[in-house]
Amino acid sequence: MNKRIFRYMGLLILLTVVVFAALWGTILTSQFGTQMKEGLQTLRVSVIDPSGTVLFDNMADPETMESHLNRPEVAAALQTGRGEDERLSDTLDKKTYYYAMRLEGGNVLRLALTTDSLAVLLFRFIPVVLLCLILAACLSFVVARRLTRRLVAPINNLDLDAPDLSGYDELLPLLEKIETQKKELSLQLAEIESRAATITAITGNMREGLLLLNREGRVLLANDSALRILGVRDAVRKHLIELCRDVAFLERASACLAGEKGETSLQLDGRFYSVFFNPVLDGGDLDGVVVLFIDVTERYASERQRKEFSANVSHELKTPLTAIAALSELIANGTAKDADVRPFAGKIQKQARRLIDMIEDIIRLSEFDEEGVPREFTRFNLYTAAEAVIDSLGEKAAERSVTVKLLGDPHLSVTANLRMTDELMYNLVDNAIKYNQEGGSVTVELSEDAQAVRLCVRDTGIGISEEHLDRIFERFYRVDKSRSKKTGGTGLGLSIVKHVAELHGGHVVVESQEGKGTSFTCLFKKA
Repeated sequence: MNKRIFRYMGLLILLTVVVFAALWGTILTSQFGTQMKEGLQTLRVSVIDPSGTVLFDNMADPETMESHLNRPEVAAALQTGRGEDERLSDTLDKKTYYYAMRLEGGNVLRLALTTDSLAVLLFRFIPVVLLCLILAACLSFVVARRLTRRLVAPINNLDLDAPDLSGYDELLPLLEKIETQKKELSLQLAEIESRAATITAITGNMREGLLLLNREGRVLLANDSALRILGVRDAVRKHLIELCRDVAFLERASACLAGEKGETSLQLDGRFYSVFFNPVLDGGDLDGVVVLFIDVTERYASERQRKEFSANVSHELKTPLTAIAALSELIANGTAKDADVRPFAGKIQKQARRLIDMIEDIIRLSEFDEEGVPREFTRFNLYTAAEAVIDSLGEKAAERSVTVKLLGDPHLSVTANLRMTDELMYNLVDNAIKYNQEGGSVTVELSEDAQAVRLCVRDTGIGISEEHLDRIFERFYRVDKSRSKKTGGTGLGLSIVKHVAELHGGHVVVESQEGKGTSFTCLFKKA
């Protein structure tokens, strides 16, 4: 490459010098010819005798001319035979050259040639010089442009994958460096893409919503959960105020953009979220904000249910305890008659039994909530277990003249928790008897298919109106509170039934028609 540049530059300089010399020589030759002609036309010839008297002059009258004996060129010619001198005219800015030669007769022949001064000559040649320079510069520009294109063409057309560097050996280290950097960049890019894919996979599969904001509050990244929570299709490059108008949410976001951590609660589309704001700092300067949405709807519902449960438990426990306290106080202070002591004791015993049953049900539900119930599944005959439950409730059924029938395969077996299954069947059959018509009937039917075992309890009782069907499995919920007080229910039986069915991988289906009866079907997965 150095040789090529040197060759091109040398060629360009040589061409410029040749062109300039040619133009300058041509112009000088022309100017010299013109100057010669002008000089011959202005040549002055004088003949002077030895005394200095002008005998002849082709441009002036000799009689009017003064003596030339003291002229340097004349004096030199008289003494040595030849003489010359130059004199400058300040007024005309011209220079005259004199040459004198002594003739054989003793007279002196003098020739005088007047030319312009050097300054005038230079001033006269300035336009010519400028013209030559302009022409040479134009030609040099054209040639330099073509040479430059030829010089850089191989570089511009260089294929980095298969470089051809004929005459450009100096670029080999650069290309090797570029190739090394290409490999490094490829590795770094692959690593970045891998990390980006990992981050995308992680954030895309997060249940929590994730937003990454820049320092202006515009979204740089939003995962699918965040888009779903905010109810938008795309959030990138949008400002946070475009996605959510909640005042508390925007206030916490503004505080975080000022560098302050924080959290708030947010309700959207019937669900509750805890929103955490965390500033991203780079050397003490705010670089962005991370916003995390955590769905706490279930926790919120559980908390609300816990509060309701606590309130209901307090209320339900207070009723029998009040009765027990009142009756025992009457007996203790002697207010009760002797004839009333025995009935009062019976009522106290009944309320105490109700308290014990309620506490046992509450303990059972607490175990379900804490998922601490041991499974202890065994294989047993479901038909035999159902028979035992029906026998234990025979007296209660007889009191209300309710007929209880058991249908199904006597050999039907199931793998389940025997104690819990007994409790489930007991609650269903007990409710069917309790809320039945006088002289009504209860049918317990067992069946199975390839996937599940079915336990169906149908009654001909008072039924449940449609408005209550969605809430009958809630704790302490009663359709008819006055009737429940008479029958002594705790309001927890159906909730226990639901939990037992879910523990066995099944669920409960309810069908009811007010005034005609209710049907509860429990499914137990065989697996």
